[in-house]
Amino acid sequence: MTTIKTPKGLFSAAIVLWLGGAVTGCGIGAADYSGFPSVGGGEFGATAGGVKDLALARELVKAGQVPPPEALLVEGAFSEHDLPLTGAPCAKQLCLRGAIGIAPGAANEPAGFVQVAMSSALDPATFVRPSTTVIATVDVSGSMGWSASREFGGARPSAGALSYSLLKELASRLGPQDRIALVTYGSSVTTVLDVTVGGDPKIVAAIDSLKEAGSTNMEAGLRRAYALAAAAKGNGTQQVRVMLFTDENPNVGATGTTEFSQMVAAGAEAGTGITVFGMGLGLRADLFAAMSHFRGGNAFSLSRAEDVGALMADSWPWMVSPLAYDLKLNLTAGAGFKIANSYGFPGAKDAAQLEVSSVFLSKRKGGLLVQLAPTAMGMAPEVLKGMSASGTLTYTQVDGVAQSEPLSVSYGGEPLDARGQFFPQKSVGVATALALVVSGMHDAAALYATDKAAGVAKLQTVLTRFLADRAALAEPSLDAEQQLAEGMLALMQKGAQQGNLYGY
Repeated sequence: MTTIKTPKGLFSAAIVLWLGGAVTGCGIGAADYSGFPSVGGGEFGATAGGVKDLALARELVKAGQVPPPEALLVEGAFSEHDLPLTGAPCAKQLCLRGAIGIAPGAANEPAGFVQVAMSSALDPATFVRPSTTVIATVDVSGSMGWSASREFGGARPSAGALSYSLLKELASRLGPQDRIALVTYGSSVTTVLDVTVGGDPKIVAAIDSLKEAGSTNMEAGLRRAYALAAAAKGNGTQQVRVMLFTDENPNVGATGTTEFSQMVAAGAEAGTGITVFGMGLGLRADLFAAMSHFRGGNAFSLSRAEDVGALMADSWPWMVSPLAYDLKLNLTAGAGFKIANSYGFPGAKDAAQLEVSSVFLSKRKGGLLVQLAPTAMGMAPEVLKGMSASGTLTYTQVDGVAQSEPLSVSYGGEPLDARGQFFPQKSVGVATALALVVSGMHDAAALYATDKAAGVAKLQTVLTRFLADRAALAEPSLDAEQQLAEGMLALMQKGAQQGNLYGY
């Protein structure tokens, strides 16, 4: 098997876990949640750092373009859904749950589907966000459109307008226990606001003063930000976080030696996390992948006016609330079976191993999904009885304590329905339907690039299966995927242009 180092999770990234951000456990001021109580029935979810969503695909279809395959990722669909698994009460900062269902695979072959999910014993009703120093680092270059109206209209707002709105929302949520500084970069770097106590009127005034200032010098802006972050370590807050607002792509290889990567890595080692807010549709996936490569890193993408409110409702204050570090998860099939596919594990499809640098609290719960198949070909569905999978989750709490938890699931031969399916919990069926339709849309988009007729035929087959799954599950949350698939098929049948990751 291959070890997969994943990015992960806009809108709020989730394995969903999604299985969709904060200061690291090493260094000064690491938050410790060990004393926070849990109330029965009230659990947080947990998400891996990074960003995944289907926003770009939806935007392209709305604009009359067929999405590229890179915009159609199963982990993106998982991150937009709440896929909880019930089980024994979680008594740890991070718990692992699993369930196995039976359903035909994409080619109608006998298969089992294992959903894996994470949750936390921390209770949303009693959770107290760690005090935070935010170093807001804002791109004011010409491409951001700071000269455009800051009032959201019918058209897609500029990156500057989105940044302005999000900065105001963030500032409104900071109290006297918090601190914030504001750095801008364009042709030059300016500290618009030194580290200031949350709630001070000077913060809003500084945000209101922002205006366009030439070209982009992101590395210089981040150098200033990390210098302020280092100086703020002794100011009394529990954690320090750089927040980057931009519509541009730095040179950000996840393991490269660029100056950008070196700064982020050094900041992470010193205990400063980073959150990247990608404004608009022009940022490449490598930016977000690089963020989650480092401890404490996460990223979110915004392109529409409503994204600001949705992000804050779904992800604040969880985006600055680390739950665990250095998470590793591996899942293996039981005797007589093999891993045929994996969803939500970016990388090899026949492996189910995951490494995540940072895990964050989340309002949503979700799941990684693994498809199991008999090792002998041509086996009848009833031979799936005894199908099993097992795995181990290891991670380090923010207080440095190492934890390990096993997982074991099996199919005991429960009766299948008329469609040859069995799901012990509805979420397993929903996750399976999502995985099959989005991976099918991905494959159809890839075909469409070189053979339009083949792409149309593929998507027709995928949509037929999904509509049957959608009807059987009676799950309203699947409406969005139905609309996306139907809209995409209609465009493909017309021979519409295929868009790209830059939104045109």
